[in-house]
Amino acid sequence: MTNRLARLSETKKWHLMVEAAKRGAEAQGYALDRVPGRGLSNVWTITKNGKSQKACIRTTRDRWFAFPPLDNGKKWKTLSDCDVVIVAAVDSREEPENVEVYIFPAAEVRRRFDAAFAARTKAGQTVRINFGMWVGLDQDPRNIAASVGSGIVETFKAVAGFPIDDLLAASGEANEASPEPERLGSNDDDGPDNVRDNDPPLTIVEAKRRLALTFNVDPGNIKIIVEG
Repeated sequence: MTNRLARLSETKKWHLMVEAAKRGAEAQGYALDRVPGRGLSNVWTITKNGKSQKACIRTTRDRWFAFPPLDNGKKWKTLSDCDVVIVAAVDSREEPENVEVYIFPAAEVRRRFDAAFAARTKAGQTVRINFGMWVGLDQDPRNIAASVGSGIVETFKAVAGFPIDDLLAASGEANEASPEPERLGSNDDDGPDNVRDNDPPLTIVEAKRRLALTFNVDPGNIKIIVEG
């Protein structure tokens, strides 16, 4: 089975998953109005039954999602200013068939990110300020510092799911050719926290971060050699 998203550019993947998030929220009775911001702002006013809240949308293609810590972990960029977090996630990193949509109370997301930040700093890991820190949607069974805060979907189940083939057809991308390979840094740090206008290539810093997460080591201990 092939990865149905692999042939799309990073920007098109992002837009497709954001549209799924919006459709999922609308199916729950929310009306969405984008809050203006720089770049591809992904903060919205959502209204249901006369009650308006501020929501941010996050997308993830490996079921980990990110927010950048501020003020030494006392605040979170975008997250600290929102009431709701809407996440669009593939059902499988390797062979995604569906995009699942989750709606989380921002207070619960903050609690988990606070716990994750504390666990990682206590373990001696460097958590970069104003740079996305990732927490797993699913429970991480490794029982390491990076596992803390994971598993929010055990409590808050998906509110909607959309087959990727249907999303591709609706976006007019179903027959797009010229496959494009996946990049290592598949997590999305959306909206004003990471402007995606130019689709930058994977950086050494991001590659080290992903490998450090996989092997539970400090990113400073990862050495990458690039040969031309």
